[in-house]
Amino acid sequence: MPDPVATFMGQIQNIEKKLLNDLKQIAKGLDQLTDTELVAIARELDFFQELLDRGYTNAVNGLMEAYEGQVETIATEAARRGISTVKGATVGQLQLLQDLEAENLLGKAATYANDLKDGLFKGIVSGERPSEIVKRLAETINLETHQLNVSVHDGIKQFDDLARHKVFEGEDVLWTYIGPLDDVTRQECQSTLSGEPAKGYTEAEVNASLTPFGVRGGFNCRHSWMVK
Repeated sequence: MPDPVATFMGQIQNIEKKLLNDLKQIAKGLDQLTDTELVAIARELDFFQELLDRGYTNAVNGLMEAYEGQVETIATEAARRGISTVKGATVGQLQLLQDLEAENLLGKAATYANDLKDGLFKGIVSGERPSEIVKRLAETINLETHQLNVSVHDGIKQFDDLARHKVFEGEDVLWTYIGPLDDVTRQECQSTLSGEPAKGYTEAEVNASLTPFGVRGGFNCRHSWMVK
């Protein structure tokens, strides 16, 4: 099964590339315009809408399908353990988490669009020609970044952790902390991994640990809570 984060990041890279290539082509025909004419054109540009038109919303929706797939997998796991239904409140909470992540990703696109427009106006004011501006923007302002990759990966991993907790919350199950124990493992995760009882952790013990549900070892943690 394709990695949903890698798929999403590939789509974002293509969207950004298409937008910048289109801007470069448009800029070639604008170099002879006056600053006043350029400002008038720049005011009409909506980079956020341009991203949506090139498939950004579809990319986000595709990633959200991966979130839904996680819930289905966890629900199947619960059914095997005799938990036949997922509480309505839980479904609503998980949908809220999905919606928040989608809004977060749309917000990152909006920030990128604002940065492009800000850079465009500053370039015009400083006397740069449109082709020079677009070249500079392409080199200095990026949507597809390592930080976005890490953020998306952490978001989907955190959702999986929270979803599994909500589905099994209050049930008679034990938990195990899954992940590497190596030179870069955080102290909190080391403590949870090395201190795990043979039987596993109870829900209360997980919540009282240094790596509770939904937090684990913090941002970009490599570990997950799984039902034992």
